Amino acid sequence: MRDITLCHPRLQFLADHLVEECNKQGLKIKISETLRTREEQDALYAQGRTKPGKIVTNAPGSSCSSYHQWGTAFDFFRNDGKGAYNESGQFFEKVGAIGAALGLEWGGNWKTIVDKPHFQLPDWGSSTSGIKRFYKSPEEFMKTWVLEERTGWIKDGIGYWYRRSDGSYPKNQWCIVNNHYYLFNRDGYMMTGWHRWDGDICDPDDGFGDWYYLDNTSDGPLEGACWHTREDGAQVIWYIDKADKI
Repeated sequence: MRDITLCHPRLQFLADHLVEECNKQGLKIKISETLRTREEQDALYAQGRTKPGKIVTNAPGSSCSSYHQWGTAFDFFRNDGKGAYNESGQFFEKVGAIGAALGLEWGGNWKTIVDKPHFQLPDWGSSTSGIKRFYKSPEEFMKTWVLEERTGWIKDGIGYWYRRSDGSYPKNQWCIVNNHYYLFNRDGYMMTGWHRWDGDICDPDDGFGDWYYLDNTSDGPLEGACWHTREDGAQVIWYIDKADKI
């Protein structure tokens, strides 16, 4: 199957970011394999064993041993007209590095059956033994996905972002949350430390804009909240007596 919307909500989010970031760097990709049934995985496992072809997986479908069956993995291919799996120019290594930076596990780093076009969520380890300890089957696991549809602050492998009730999220803008200003970058992540704002863009490429300091106390109660200078010269976290504007 090639429908990323059949996969775990966080994987969907990261897959979208991967495609977007790769496009920025001139690396054109498309998502190919996503969710697989037991039958589809068993057929793939049989390749090179009881069916013609070379071995491409060590994960039998009957034991739910592939993360594709759990909706937490996807494959991609090169989409620039030079061949779907043409490795020239270290194409897959470059995409792999981008995905790893986003918090995905890249199959190109594996020692056995290196799988360069593969990404998966790293939460439960490289094998499915971990996820099986928590959930008996993919079906049972998928019933928990509604929890990922929560609204408000969400933290992933990159940082914090804010999910609105309609599923959208702020990006390249200031928001008021619980009486504090927060700045979100062009990818939708809350900023910490020193950053520029030129009135339209967070950290513009031309280097213009005013500097702002966002609290960088990791996992602190007001991480990301904007500081300002009071009339007496003291620098404090800025309290805003206004309703939320997200």
